[in-house]
Amino acid sequence: MSQERDDHDEGNGTAMSSGSAPDVTTHVGTHLHDRREDALLRICRQTMADVSGLHHLAYYTDRVLDFALDNLEADEVSAPQARDRARAGLRRLGRQLCAAFEQLDQELRPAFTGALIRAVIRTDDAEIVCDPVVQTQYVVGVGYTGSRNDYIDDTNDVDRSLAKLITRLRAEVGLSSQNLGGYETETAAPPPLAPIPPHVSTRAPVPDAVKRACAAALNPADLHFVAYCVDDEVAHVADVFDHGGLGMYFAGTITPQYRRDYYRSFCDRLGEIRTQLNRVTALLLRGRLKRVVLDVEQGAVFYFRVAGRVHLVGVTLHQPRVRSADERMRELAIECEHHPSV
Repeated sequence: MSQERDDHDEGNGTAMSSGSAPDVTTHVGTHLHDRREDALLRICRQTMADVSGLHHLAYYTDRVLDFALDNLEADEVSAPQARDRARAGLRRLGRQLCAAFEQLDQELRPAFTGALIRAVIRTDDAEIVCDPVVQTQYVVGVGYTGSRNDYIDDTNDVDRSLAKLITRLRAEVGLSSQNLGGYETETAAPPPLAPIPPHVSTRAPVPDAVKRACAAALNPADLHFVAYCVDDEVAHVADVFDHGGLGMYFAGTITPQYRRDYYRSFCDRLGEIRTQLNRVTALLLRGRLKRVVLDVEQGAVFYFRVAGRVHLVGVTLHQPRVRSADERMRELAIECEHHPSV
C-alpha cells in the first residue's frame, strides 16, 4: 500500500484498489478505527460497485474525510496527474458541501419542518448528493452527467442509490428510515384531496401563461407552494396552504400565513443561497446550478434555474410525496422555458 497525502486536514491516508471492484480506488484516513473502517467501507464499496453513474463517494465526520472511493481510473479522467487533482478537488468539494449543508439546515429551521436530511445539487455536468447518516456524519456522492442536461436525469440512479445507502447505514446503528427523497413511497396512491383556487400574490409583471402554469402545478397532495423569480426578485407566488386537508401541517403560531411569509423571505435570499452553493461547486464542476433539492424531515424545498434571469422555487410539506413534487417542478420549469419573462 502506498501512502497518500491530501492537501488539507485529512492528513495521511492509504490509497488502494478494492478487490471486489477493481476499478474503485480507496483513500482511507489514518485516524479511523479498524472496526468502523471495515463496516463502513464494506457497505460503501458495494454501492460504488453497483451504481454505474456514481464516480466519487466519500464519508465525512465533523467535516474531516474518513475515506473516499472513486472510479476515476476507469471513467472520467485518464492522466494520473489529472486524476490526482480531481480527487483532491472532490474531497475539498465534499468538505465545503458539509459546511454549506449545516448552514442551510439553520436557514430552513424557521420553517418548522424539521432538520435538513438530504441535499441534491445538479449542475450542467454533474449531480452532487450530500446526505447525513447521523448528525455531523455525511455521505457525499458525485456523478458526472456529461451532455445529459435535463433537470432530472432519469438515466442516473445516484440519488436514489445514496438514499438506500443512508437507510442501510442508519439501520446499522438502529435508526429508522427517513424516506429520503420520498423514494420509498413514490408508487403509493396520493391522498385524495380536491383542488382549491390558490392563494396568489404578484409583485412584478409576469406572463399570464406563467401564472396559469404555476396554478396548474400546485396540488394539495404534493406541491404546495411555487414562486417565480426574475433577477433574484420574487415576481409571482402561489400556494395552497389554506387547503383544509393540510391542516395537520399547521399548529399554533405556525399558520399558513406564517409559512407563506417564511418561504417568500427564503426566496428573497435566493441570490445569497445560490452564490453560496456556486462557490462550493464552481472550482471543480463546469456550469451553473440547474436544480437543488433541500429535503427536510417534513417535505422539501426545490430550486430550478429556468434561464439566466428566471428561477423557480417550490415547496412540499408532505415527505411521502417529495418525488412527485420534484417531478411537478420539472414539468413547471419546462413549461416556463416557453414563456420568457416580461
